Amino acid sequence: MAGCLADPQKLQSVDLLDRLTSAREMLAVQAPPADEACNMVGDVQTRLYGEPGLVEVQPAWTALRDAASALHAVCGQSTLLAQPSNDSPTLVQARARWQLGIQREMGVACDHLREAAAALGRPARC
Repeated sequence: MAGCLADPQKLQSVDLLDRLTSAREMLAVQAPPADEACNMVGDVQTRLYGEPGLVEVQPAWTALRDAASALHAVCGQSTLLAQPSNDSPTLVQARARWQLGIQREMGVACDHLREAAAALGRPARC
């Protein structure tokens, strides 16, 4: 009978994949600040490190961790972009780098989400 039960860590990993994918989608369409999406990313990171047994779901755990890290960077850079600007040349350059960083990290997150989806036997949504 136990052989018919679903693996609880895998089910949790699928839920975390869905949450990170949703957060990425929210970050792609929302102007900063994207508090709801960033809170979701933080919650997923907490669960990835705090829930017993999730680290054993390899290689999905590693891909989920890396996707969450990339999305966390997006949240940080989005927060910086949301700050008022005095349009000094230095700040204009920094804001351009942050915007490029957001685009790069969104791509990195998507790559890791695809890896996690493949490892969990789920379709990739990004």
